[in-house]
Amino acid sequence: MQSPAVPDADTAARTFLRIFAVVVLTMIGLVAVFNRFVQAEIERPENQTIVQLIGGWSRVYKPILMDRFNPEGAVYGASWARDAFDPIALSSITGQHWYNHAVSAATPYEMRRFVESSLDDPNLRQVIINLDTFLIPQAEVRRKQGFDESLLDQDADGRPTRWLGARRWFATTLSGAAVGNNIEVLAAIRARDRGADPAEYLDSYDRFDFAGHEADIEKLRQVLAEPASVPGIPVDEALPVPPGKQELERALDLLCARGVSVIGYFTPTMVLLGATERGLAAQLHGLELFRRRQADCGGTLHFYNFNYVNALTLDGLEQAGRYSGYFRTDGHPRPTIGELMAARMFGRPFPPGTPPAIAADFGDDLLLREDAEQRLLEQARQMARFHAAVSLP
Repeated sequence: MQSPAVPDADTAARTFLRIFAVVVLTMIGLVAVFNRFVQAEIERPENQTIVQLIGGWSRVYKPILMDRFNPEGAVYGASWARDAFDPIALSSITGQHWYNHAVSAATPYEMRRFVESSLDDPNLRQVIINLDTFLIPQAEVRRKQGFDESLLDQDADGRPTRWLGARRWFATTLSGAAVGNNIEVLAAIRARDRGADPAEYLDSYDRFDFAGHEADIEKLRQVLAEPASVPGIPVDEALPVPPGKQELERALDLLCARGVSVIGYFTPTMVLLGATERGLAAQLHGLELFRRRQADCGGTLHFYNFNYVNALTLDGLEQAGRYSGYFRTDGHPRPTIGELMAARMFGRPFPPGTPPAIAADFGDDLLLREDAEQRLLEQARQMARFHAAVSLP
């Protein structure tokens, strides 16, 4: 009886390679089909709240979609700005098409490069810049993981990026970032369509829980009831220059040369959570820069500080419920704050139901005030007074 033929090693290896190649190519094809399908969902205007507020892979997608939409206005900054400005709500308030270009933990260099890449948008007329992002007093870091300058319209030397279309196609079709982003976006869209609360599928709509903070809230109430004596804050000409100020000025150079109007602002933060690392030095340096650039800027400049003691930053003292309507658990602003800031910035009515105490005192354009420096100093002193109360052991 003849024994069955046994394939030699070369034949077995070739068979394995053929099967392996077929499996790999099939997987690549499935990934590409899935990503192209979701890409169509990503580009739908009605999905932009979800697409632009999800933060995981925004360094890849934000510059690509900016070129896809060519909006009239854009927001730049870190997650403080990303969470605050729902692009659909902002567009409704202003009557113009806005895009939220902010990304998590953005660095000054990244933001300046994103601005640079956006300037081929023929419709761009105005931008909102989160000054905290540029002027935060930390050692400068040029870029964070996921930031790929080869996906921007220009390289670091100002030359058009070579093979830009191919690079972007690969990034949105075959990369791991595309898979991760698209799974998260698709899940959020499905949750929205089944009627889920936005806080369930978008971190930007998360709500701060006041439970467990009763002691600090009571301390703040006591400070509020006391005479308004404030601690001294030394101010001199040697206030440290934030490392990102140079990048901010370079961004202003680009925008002013294009005649784009710029609104710079500092984010409101909860007094209940104590002092932040963004303080008076950043505000005064920002004011100095915006004032200095007013005369030669082709677009108008505006400068707002929302981070001072007011009814919004004292959220929690007179809240109607257990959860904040304005701040996330980590203290980031919710889109409800973005609507208030946009109303003030663009001279629009505050949203229905805005408490009168907030509407009465919520930021103004400090470039229109001769006493702007003194106002910032007094605001910083008041913040220090309340921060001292919640910092007590």
